[in-house]
Amino acid sequence: MLSLQKVSNKLWDKPILRDITWSPEFKQSWAILGPNGAGKSTLIKVILGQLPYCGKIKRDSKISALNKIAYVSLDQQKALVAREEKKDLFEEYSGKEQHSQSGHDFLDPEGKQTAKLLIIAEQIGLVSLLEKPTRYFSNGEIRKTLIAKALLDDPKLLIFDEPFDGLDSTSVELLSQIISGLIQSGLAVWLVSHRFEELVPEIKHVLCLKAGKIFAQGLRSEVLNSENIKILYAENKSKEYFHKNTKSTEDKFENLPLQKDPRPSATNKKTRCIIKMRNVNVRYGENVVLEKFNWSVYQGENWKITGPNGAGKSTLLSLISGDNLQAYANQIYLFGRRRGTGESVWDIKQQIGLVSSEYQVSYRESVSAIKVVLSGFFDTIGYYQPASEKQKKSALNWMRFLEINELAEEDYTRLSYGQQRLILIARSMVKYPPLLILDEPCQGLDRKNRNRVLKLIDYIGLNSETQILYVSHIKTDHLNCIRYELSFDVNNNGTFRPHITEL
Repeated sequence: MLSLQKVSNKLWDKPILRDITWSPEFKQSWAILGPNGAGKSTLIKVILGQLPYCGKIKRDSKISALNKIAYVSLDQQKALVAREEKKDLFEEYSGKEQHSQSGHDFLDPEGKQTAKLLIIAEQIGLVSLLEKPTRYFSNGEIRKTLIAKALLDDPKLLIFDEPFDGLDSTSVELLSQIISGLIQSGLAVWLVSHRFEELVPEIKHVLCLKAGKIFAQGLRSEVLNSENIKILYAENKSKEYFHKNTKSTEDKFENLPLQKDPRPSATNKKTRCIIKMRNVNVRYGENVVLEKFNWSVYQGENWKITGPNGAGKSTLLSLISGDNLQAYANQIYLFGRRRGTGESVWDIKQQIGLVSSEYQVSYRESVSAIKVVLSGFFDTIGYYQPASEKQKKSALNWMRFLEINELAEEDYTRLSYGQQRLILIARSMVKYPPLLILDEPCQGLDRKNRNRVLKLIDYIGLNSETQILYVSHIKTDHLNCIRYELSFDVNNNGTFRPHITEL
């Protein structure tokens, strides 16, 4: 199918891929595995002709045209979500309803492929979504829609880049079944992932990358043995920011300059209410997201918020962070003050540190990683003010604790998904916020970085006055600092009901 001979890629004289020699055969399905920053996505972009390279790439006649290679990624999903969010925002400000694009409109805007679309929709369980407005699609439904769009072009090769990130367990299972079915039908599939546990049984070949080089390649049964997995995801001793000394992660956290009590008024932890919501109602058109919702968060309480995709978790966060205009039509109190009583959005954001997937794609211009972290002081998407030496020192300290300080001057937009996520976590903490909102903070992280981040969150929650809202669709994530859980459970009619549990 393809033949790569000594393919290399550089970013401003920094090697990303190094002498990649790989020849996957036609009809073979492969997994491309490796830790964050290994070069997986860069390799795919080189093959797709999106990035320059040195070396030789030969394509089989069946895929000599690049349009015979379909690519499904998180970036495509985020672009679709961002477009629909702009429509919602326009309607909130203008009061004018815009045309609601259906799944059919998105997939076949000119109506020329209806018959073919129906066949594909049946194949991957998409029929019920064809008439549903895309703005109401869950993450899992968006993934299915993007797969259908890719299949409409009759690809010979379908590449999935981190297909399971951000999905709840039910959506993961359904998507796995779709991918398995596509392989069984004879389509060649490549699955790019940092987690070997995600591989469907039908993928028989594995290419492992580490630090831009091929670590191992061949049959899955031979490559994915316990020894290879241990080495593949082990710390890279050649990197300055990976455990240059013998200190443990926990020992390093002891030196974090956390503020023990950042607010003089926070003297009575039992009575000071951080968040209070009373009879909150949120709807988008006919879609009811929250109805008569009541919830309070008090000083000293750290919460986990769980639920399947589409349950309303992100909507709830937007009410708190100041990004949802429907907050002003409801009884919502933050830090003892009701929303809509004269506070600005910036007054709210100054007290909140936020990590979200939306921020991940908001930095579109070329900007260094350190400037992304520094923008957390100013609550901007970008870096528009000069930072003090104290602020620069704090930003570098946080990057050092997350072991990404070597990336400080690198272009944020060109870093791997996992590296970007770590930088956003540093951004959220530089101002030591009273409230830290973590919306899927471990999305896109390999096992090593995931464990590091969870330990950091736990340390902050147990050793500072920062309150944590940890949002995830994964119920198994365990944090010792969390004592309360707000979960959204599915009703028989498909709606969601909130449930509060003391852990």
